[in-house]
Order: sequence, then C-alpha cells, then structure tokens
Amino acid sequence: MLKSRSRRAALLAALPLFGCAQGSRPDDANAEPQQRVIVTTVHDWPSAADVALRARRLAGVPVRDALDIGALRYRMTLMCADQDACRAAMARIAADRSFALGVDADGRMQIPAKPPREQSR
Repeated sequence: MLKSRSRRAALLAALPLFGCAQGSRPDDANAEPQQRVIVTTVHDWPSAADVALRARRLAGVPVRDALDIGALRYRMTLMCADQDACRAAMARIAADRSFALGVDADGRMQIPAKPPREQSR
C-alpha cells in the first residue's frame, strides 16, 4: 500500500512539471521564418560547423543545423526576420565567390518529429 501511495505522489508531483514543459513550446505562428539552403563551396572544409560560421558571417543571420551532405555540399538553415531577409542572406552568401559556388533553396519538406498538439487529435 505504501509503494502505491509513493508512486502516486511522485506522479502527481511530476504532472505540473510536464505541463510547464508543454506550455513553453513556441507556437508555429510566432516561429521566425527560416530557409533551408544547400551551399556548394569552392573547396572542402574540415567540418560543417566551419562552413556554418563562415555562412553566418557572410549572411548576417543566424545559421543552424549545418550538415555535410556530400562533396563540397552543405545543408543548413538560415534563421531570418522574414522571407525577403532570407533571400537577401542567400544572395550575400552567393556573392562571395571565394567561398560559395552556389546557394540553392532546399525544396524538400521537413517533416516534424512530433505533430503539433492540435493535429494529433
């Protein structure tokens, strides 16, 4: 009997924490625009992190999720204020011909790991 009370107490104590974690997720409406891009570089880089730092410096916007996807090709996400800012950031990266041979928008759809709460009902 004592074990079931302590389990119930532990569960009840954890529920408010679970609710806080769920309530702190940003809404999709408030999420900042982002653009996934594929950057083809002039030469090979030691890591995708180095490419992301250089792209961030050139673009003037935060860069995240950099990934080496092949020979001289890197996929990353540009975090911009709006779609026009993303296009301008892509143009700034492409303008540096000593770094990038090309910058293309990644047209593939990114599937969320977990559906939003509204869609799961």
